[in-house]
Amino acid sequence: MPQKIQITGLTCSACQRLITKRIMKIAGVKKVNVELNGKTEIDAERDISKEEIMKVLEGTEYKII
Repeated sequence: MPQKIQITGLTCSACQRLITKRIMKIAGVKKVNVELNGKTEIDAERDISKEEIMKVLEGTEYKII
């Protein structure tokens, strides 16, 4: 079940890796594709809520818009 979100604050490939790593920790997530422009696609076994994504991004400068 692919979902698309927009994340702000990305500046480099390290940002992409960190966001990918954190989102992959959410139960049910199979694949994450993060682009430098913030466009993010999540492929998961279930619908992932924005609250779940915001929780794994806590403590970073990255935000969902």
